[in-house]
Amino acid sequence: MRAGHIDVALNLLEAGVDVNALLEATKNVGNRGANNATFQPIDDGMSPLLMAVRNGHFELAIELVKAGADVNDERTGFTPLHTMSWVRKPDESDRGDPAPVGSGNVSSLDFVRTLVALGADVNWRLAEGARRQPNSASRIRSGGTTPFLLAADRADAALMRLLMELGADPFIPNTRGTTALMAAAGLGTTAPEEEAGTEPEALIATQLMLELGAEVNAMNDEGDTAMHGAAYGSFPSIVQLLADHGADPLTWNQKNEQGWTPLFIAEGYRFGLPRPSREVIQVLETLLFAAGMTTEGERPAIVDIYERGRRIP
Repeated sequence: MRAGHIDVALNLLEAGVDVNALLEATKNVGNRGANNATFQPIDDGMSPLLMAVRNGHFELAIELVKAGADVNDERTGFTPLHTMSWVRKPDESDRGDPAPVGSGNVSSLDFVRTLVALGADVNWRLAEGARRQPNSASRIRSGGTTPFLLAADRADAALMRLLMELGADPFIPNTRGTTALMAAAGLGTTAPEEEAGTEPEALIATQLMLELGAEVNAMNDEGDTAMHGAAYGSFPSIVQLLADHGADPLTWNQKNEQGWTPLFIAEGYRFGLPRPSREVIQVLETLLFAAGMTTEGERPAIVDIYERGRRIP
């Protein structure tokens, strides 16, 4: 499956191999000796279909579905349709695997179209407690997440448009109330410029959601808004775009459950290493001053601790 050999896969199926059997990676937790080896699974395993998809062997994946593979199988955390979001656009950092070379002549978007034609549920919501996206720094929680929301998280406007054409509802949030607009604006970003979705790509995806009528002042269960997302992404153009479409400082200039406002995030108070963005700070300060609001206030203690640590010789 990993190598994409269709003929070999079909021969195995004809010989009676279960097309939906999980392939488990194991490790030896016993003695080193061959007679005393004890193996345990190191993950939830992977179906042949998902392995073909993750390696870009789309023609093989189609044959597996035609042979009975469950096109909506999420036993390993994600359905094939969800998986296409990071197969198409992996992270730029060390966490992201390179885009698969793949095999055959089926493009990724044509494959998505075929998956849906073969029964993939374009609005499938992942189970609560599903693990985070593999090989990705994104913080978007997987529970309740649709393929469209993950495409927005990767700022993949082409995939977003195709999914809508195929019947996707762009307004389904995850179980924590995170919307596709928040995701497109950058809410899942931990390491700006190291994750999928450049600022121009994120701008297009965000513009698409706004044109569809997404609520610009929506807030999720963690107290984040799309403006928080733009600050996480270090995207000054998206900060301005959201403001131009009615983002209200009375709503977004609030602390999320971590105690961070968009301005605090832009100043470096965020997940991971502090990454201040002067450009985002300038746009946010301009918006706050125009609304008659202050940029003063007590900053979160965790960054104060970090700054004191830097001064220790």
